[in-house]
Amino acid sequence: MRTQFEQKTGRRMAVVAIAAIMVAATSAQAGPPSLSNNPGNLAIFPARSQTPEQQRQDEAAAYDWATQQTRWDPYQAKAQLDQQSHAATDAAGAARGGAVRGAAGGALLGAAVGAIGGDAGRGAAMGSAAAGLTGGMRSRRAVKTAGGSADAATAAYQQQFAVWNRNFMAAMEAKGYTVR
Repeated sequence: MRTQFEQKTGRRMAVVAIAAIMVAATSAQAGPPSLSNNPGNLAIFPARSQTPEQQRQDEAAAYDWATQQTRWDPYQAKAQLDQQSHAATDAAGAARGGAVRGAAGGALLGAAVGAIGGDAGRGAAMGSAAAGLTGGMRSRRAVKTAGGSADAATAAYQQQFAVWNRNFMAAMEAKGYTVR
């Protein structure tokens, strides 16, 4: 026979287990979060007493209208911008090793030339220094170019987003919302 304490503890554990199962089932059904129809995170006030459901529908319609008017979707453009940014970062990372690779290659070439002249060590040092400087300059130029292209892509995205957002705001205001 179980004591009263054991019975209460068993009931509590059962309640906790059921709650855990319910939370797990709820989160499994929820799925990934959906993208907002208000990517600019604007403050939108329903000036004509629209319901939250009506506001969600109106935001979706305004999103679609702004996208059609501008022929530009902020989420698709952001995904492309992220891809370009990753590519620029990868290119800059690959270019950063240019001085070291140049120095190593120059040392090998200098050693070979120096060996012909009788002093492989001196030839390796001279080849390493010359090729390292050249590789370093190329590396810095490539990093600068990659950074510049990423900055230009970001500026273009921001400019186009401003146009899209202006259209989104106009559509929401036409539906009777105050937008800031």
